[in-house]
Formats: sequence, structure tokens, C-alpha cells
Amino acid sequence: MFLEASDVVSGYGDAIIVDGASLEMEREEMVTIIGPNGAGKSTFLKTIVGLLRVREGRVAFQGEDITDLSAEEAIEHGICFVPQTDNVFGNLSVRENLKMGGWSLDDDDRFDDRVQEVYERFPELEDRPNALAGNLSGGQQQMVAMGAGLMLDPDLLILDEPSAGLAPDLVDDMFEKISEINEAGTSVLMVEQNARRALEESDRGIVLDMGESKMEGTGAELLESDEVAELYLGT
Repeated sequence: MFLEASDVVSGYGDAIIVDGASLEMEREEMVTIIGPNGAGKSTFLKTIVGLLRVREGRVAFQGEDITDLSAEEAIEHGICFVPQTDNVFGNLSVRENLKMGGWSLDDDDRFDDRVQEVYERFPELEDRPNALAGNLSGGQQQMVAMGAGLMLDPDLLILDEPSAGLAPDLVDDMFEKISEINEAGTSVLMVEQNARRALEESDRGIVLDMGESKMEGTGAELLESDEVAELYLGT
């Protein structure tokens, strides 16, 4: 199994937010976690990547137990997390943000190669390498954040609400970019407010509610489920 989280419990302080959540995903899959606001979706992602402590349960990545790894150690194992907010350095340029993302690349040629690959993925950024990230549009900032996340060529890219705050006409473009990243061989796990659109692109989906995994299936199966539509898709 590529990624496996089993009966995970975590939270903040005395508050338990994730209470026994589980997921499994195979290499090169795209998996989306959906559920109502307050279900613990973002907390679950932060726990998987080591930003929050696993209080109970286990997380394994590519056959290795990473339950107690820090977020920095998770990066070294090939996992990159792009948070929903505060995901760029606004006072740094596009290229400087990519430099921060590729912090462990100790060879200038290797860094330049990775930057060029990011520009090929996000050509809008290549035209503005010296622009301050804080002056970019919401969609461009999200591209910078994802580009920085790709600098170390992760095996798993974890995205928290990648379309949040984007204008409606940019949402489809963002999902197309994510699908291209996945089709190029990077596994993608995301939480997404636009659940219907995310499930359309995903191999599988997992429903999280009240901190627990309630159901899972292919993206198509969840979209066709009357229960999922009524409770989680707003129809």
C-alpha cells in the first residue's frame, strides 16, 4: 500500500477533531476527502504529514511507519503538503518562493532544472519570475504554492482546498493542472470544498464526518450515491 492511515486520532489541545479516521491509497492515485465543514478533513491531512501529533492509530507511507515523523522528515520521505492559506511568501518573488520549496537542492543546475519543469507546468509563472508573490492573483499564488511543492519532486502531493478563493472561471483550470500533475506520476491526496468537481477528477473519494471515515468508493460511485448527494454535495 502506498499510503495507509489507520484509526487515526488527533486534534488541538484537549479537543479531539479526528476520531478514528482511516484511508488507503495506491501509488499514482488521486484521492479526495470530502465532508461537511468541521468534519476534520484538514486536521486529518495535517496529521498525516506530521504537523499534528498522531494520538492514536498509525500512518504508513510506502511500507514504512511514519506515525511519529515530523513535517520536515515527511518531506524527506517524499511527501509535500500545500496548505489552504499562508502558502506563499508574499514578500518574496516567484523564483524565490520556488527556491524556498527546493530548499534541499544543493546543486544549482538541479535547481534550475526543477524550476524549468515547474514553469513548463505553470507557464504563467515563467513570465513573472521576479514578481512578488503577494502581488499576484489568487490563482497565480496557488500556482506558486503548488510549484514550490513540486520542487523536490515528491511522490505524494497533499493539497488542502486548492480551489479555495479562486474565481469560478479559474477552478476548472486548477483542476486540470492537478490532473496533469497526477497523470505525470505524482500521487495526489486532497481536501476540496468543490466536492463534486474534485470527485469527477479523482480515482477514489473518502467521506469524513465528525472525524470518522463514513464511506469510500470511486469518484463515480460517490457521485452516483443518493446519500452522498443529499448529505455532502448539497443536492
